[in-house]
Amino acid sequence: MPRTIRLVLEDDIASRLDAHLAAHGGDEAALLERALRAFLEVEAETAAARAAVIQAAGEGEFGAAPGLSASHEKVRAWLLGWGKDDESNPPGSC
Repeated sequence: MPRTIRLVLEDDIASRLDAHLAAHGGDEAALLERALRAFLEVEAETAAARAAVIQAAGEGEFGAAPGLSASHEKVRAWLLGWGKDDESNPPGSC
């Protein structure tokens, strides 16, 4: 069901909107709806990407197959060993 909202724009944004509509035509309600749709789609994609990164990080730390990940402690020890005589190869898949 369609919903009507009231939107109060600051003068600078209102002027830019007017200029855009004068140059490109269309109506402000349709333009604002398109802009809101694009914003919400980007927000949803961002949330999905964030969730995927968090899930992947969790799998790497706790659930990956042996040899395919390295704990924080192993990576830290490896980094602290750089440049020393007993420097080792990177642990796991880091």
